[in-house]
Amino acid sequence: MNKLIEELNTPSLESCFSSLQREGKPLALATVIQAISPTSGKPGDKALVSAEAIVEGWIGGGCAQPAVIEAAGTSLETGEPSVIRVGPKGEWQALEGVVDFASGCLSGGTLVIFIEPMIRQPTLNILGNSPAAHKLSTLAGQLDFSVTATPSDFSQINSDYIVIATQGKDDRVALKAALASSASHIAMIASAKKIAGLKASLEKSGIEPEQLDRIHSPAGIEIGAITPAEIALSVLAELVRVRRGNTEGKTISRPSEKVGAVSSGSCCGG
Repeated sequence: MNKLIEELNTPSLESCFSSLQREGKPLALATVIQAISPTSGKPGDKALVSAEAIVEGWIGGGCAQPAVIEAAGTSLETGEPSVIRVGPKGEWQALEGVVDFASGCLSGGTLVIFIEPMIRQPTLNILGNSPAAHKLSTLAGQLDFSVTATPSDFSQINSDYIVIATQGKDDRVALKAALASSASHIAMIASAKKIAGLKASLEKSGIEPEQLDRIHSPAGIEIGAITPAEIALSVLAELVRVRRGNTEGKTISRPSEKVGAVSSGSCCGG
């Protein structure tokens, strides 16, 4: 994603991207890579394209824009980049991997344009200062999650995904903060026995059972994880499964807190 931002060749284009990214708008970057005159678009011209329209930039006149919008929509649906060629019908031979669009422009000319989807990185907030929290923060960043580490002060948190890795320190505070957010997935590294006790305590404090059902725990998928790094890998694998829309499979039933006790000496309670 950072590389794509660097490629945005005008301040206004970069500003537009940043604004639309904050709004969660799906965008594609269209770049002219070849132009056969007469064309108004030139190699290096760029535009940000939504599924509905070109929103900022320049890749040529009205003849090219419908093709770019259509190709961008396809790219955003599939998540795959593409190369398109726009020009007078029948003036070139088919090329493998290139999608041709016939243009009715009287001026003629051909543009070859690279379309690349700019998929927004899912945001992940990791609550806690445990060894597993630190390992998860490192690994998640390598898999294109936008990571925020919150070791303490859980007063204002929000993201797509939240993983609670407090492992004995401020567990209830972290859980309440996560449940107050709009996160689509909340997971906690804890044993089944511990999470049951925490849920019972939170329900007594007035939190509705439907809210408590949002908590996925024990976090992670079964890989026989023991060390903090292995537990982080297990949790991250579950996040990838959720991210890709695969909700099948079971979470693990191991007592995750053992790692916290061995690695940091904290009491994570059973």
